[in-house]
Amino acid sequence: MTFVSDQLRKEFDTPEAMLFLQHFYRDLIFWITPIDLSATASLMRSAYSSNPRGRKPHDPADMLRCMLLFTKLGLSVDDGVVALRTTPVYAIVCGFKPGETPGVGTFYDFFPRLWRASTPHKTGRVKRRLKKPRKKGKKNEKQEPKNPKITEKLVSRILREGKIHYAPKEHDLLQQLFQSLFVLPSAAKGLLGDTSAFRVIGDGSPVETGARSYGKFLCDCRKSGNWKCSCKRQFSDPDADWGWDSYREKYYYGRTLYMFTAADSPYNLPVYPRLFRASQHDSVSWICGYRELRHWYSDWKVGEALLDSAHDALPIYTMLEHDDVSAIIDLNLRRSGHTVYNEMKIGSDGVPVCPIGRKMVCWGKCSGRQRIKWRCPAKVGKWECPTPCSPSDYGRTFYTSTADNPRLFPRIRRDSKEWRKRYALRTGVERCIKRQKVDYNLEASRGRSSRHWNIRVYLIAMCQHADAWLEEAKKQKQLVSVEQWLEGLAAA
Repeated sequence: MTFVSDQLRKEFDTPEAMLFLQHFYRDLIFWITPIDLSATASLMRSAYSSNPRGRKPHDPADMLRCMLLFTKLGLSVDDGVVALRTTPVYAIVCGFKPGETPGVGTFYDFFPRLWRASTPHKTGRVKRRLKKPRKKGKKNEKQEPKNPKITEKLVSRILREGKIHYAPKEHDLLQQLFQSLFVLPSAAKGLLGDTSAFRVIGDGSPVETGARSYGKFLCDCRKSGNWKCSCKRQFSDPDADWGWDSYREKYYYGRTLYMFTAADSPYNLPVYPRLFRASQHDSVSWICGYRELRHWYSDWKVGEALLDSAHDALPIYTMLEHDDVSAIIDLNLRRSGHTVYNEMKIGSDGVPVCPIGRKMVCWGKCSGRQRIKWRCPAKVGKWECPTPCSPSDYGRTFYTSTADNPRLFPRIRRDSKEWRKRYALRTGVERCIKRQKVDYNLEASRGRSSRHWNIRVYLIAMCQHADAWLEEAKKQKQLVSVEQWLEGLAAA
């Protein structure tokens, strides 16, 4: 802060210059200066050589701050370097003196330090071409997984293992920076809700890659007229594959961005962004990502999971019940309908239906047990049933238990106002993804590697938290003029 204050006073030393700074750069200054990146060096110590020889590297905190500025302004690395050199205020708020900013090559050397892998790709660049699927899906319906029992197998393995066994990932350093510098400070500010009963939302969205799906030919089959050979080719983005975009009703070549968002956040803040294969179903992405989420935030207690109908699979309910998590999941209409449970038909909303086709009436929850009592609609409504199924004056009673079938009988009744109120929060993850893809134009860079896409997704997620901090400061009227802010720093 002292460096920023001294340099701004030196560069903008006249009342006119200070007025210019106040008018054009006030929000940017108060957006980037509250971000505490002092722990960046310690988190990235393993990414730098301990050999004292050679030129001393730039402070990784300053490099990360520059990348956040580029992301905020929507600039590429080349354009961002030019902006640092031509706009003194950009250089100063990033921790550099005007005229002493890093070059393009310095930033491209910094990217591999954020990625814990020897190559920007997870797989080899030479492989056989993936063919685009011919069978199209339906509007607003996710493509079914290739293995129908994959969710059951994954959950069975997780429950069998018991403890969370986390395998190191290439993006671990990015998650450590994101969690330590942004998520935990937001939680301390109360912007993520109650972490002792954390409510999480999950959903996936397609991300198209800038690479082509055809690849580069390495064989001579074309000379003989064979343009559809099955020989191996070289790909600029070998980790991408084909997925179904249910909203646009088309296949796309790229990845799936699966976002875990805080349901109680007024700013729809992300807590764990994850990139998976485009062909992977959302239910599989949730199972894998949820396990990783519990590893990263082991001190938090997940209380509720709010998911759409793509996650409507009994193994997911079973896994959440095992972790004492309330499942708020919409039923998949293709799997709904009347189900028989203890010789009683159950409607698509989880309400028992009596033999004459009338819905039974909820008569409260059994205290201390996840069990709901239902009564005969005729006895409650005081009308005569043509075929009574019980001679009792009280009428027939029926009980549904969450332990017996958590999918049909979740902890909160599907037909209740409380269910609708809580499920309405699920749209927060869609607004979070919209911030990534529309406001920050995620796909504009047209990247061609897993390293590129992970870095870009995490930078935007960091900016989302910084945006929330600025909005919160404005809401609480904590912002002052730049001149008053500088005077306060000087006095301190």
